Amino acid sequence: MSFVLRILSAPLFVLAVLSAGCSRTSPDTPARHAAAPGQISERQALDLLVARLKAHRVKDLDCLTFMNENDTPANATADRWEFAAREIHDQRCGGDPDVAPVRDRYQVDASGKVLVYNAAEADYTPF
Repeated sequence: MSFVLRILSAPLFVLAVLSAGCSRTSPDTPARHAAAPGQISERQALDLLVARLKAHRVKDLDCLTFMNENDTPANATADRWEFAAREIHDQRCGGDPDVAPVRDRYQVDASGKVLVYNAAEADYTPF
């Protein structure tokens, strides 16, 4: 599956990285380490998340960008990955181009289970 991560405007991207400590990878970045049993690469986790969102028919998926919120380096593997789904605001998607609010947060584990952050529960719940 091919999914292109949209790049935020430079000032917003720098602000997001500095404030949240997020990292981003190119969709073409290969994992440098083979996944250990029970582990998954960031790319694999993101592919699973996007597939689940498509299955739920999220209509404006092309107006979202996903940012890794793990402390794990993007080229490593982990038992779970957390992503923030940020809105893209540009001419095509609309909205103020100087902001990129987080719409949802997701957690994807090596088994393929996808959870969404539930603010009322202050925890991840089944998606």
